[in-house]
Amino acid sequence: MQKTSRDASGQDVSGQDLIALAQKLARDAEHHALLSASLASQADRLMLAGLERLQGRPHQTPPKSC
Repeated sequence: MQKTSRDASGQDVSGQDLIALAQKLARDAEHHALLSASLASQADRLMLAGLERLQGRPHQTPPKSC
């Protein structure tokens, strides 16, 4: 006995459709993780620059990662 999955509109969804959706979600998650890491790195650089200005140090350009 095979269990049938349905989408939000009640339509039957095939196994291949579910796999394709899972692959798309995995790619989206990876893309968001990369963006999140990039934004975190940028936030770190901005935080350091702000702290240096508050302490009266000359601004030093830190090496960029990836």
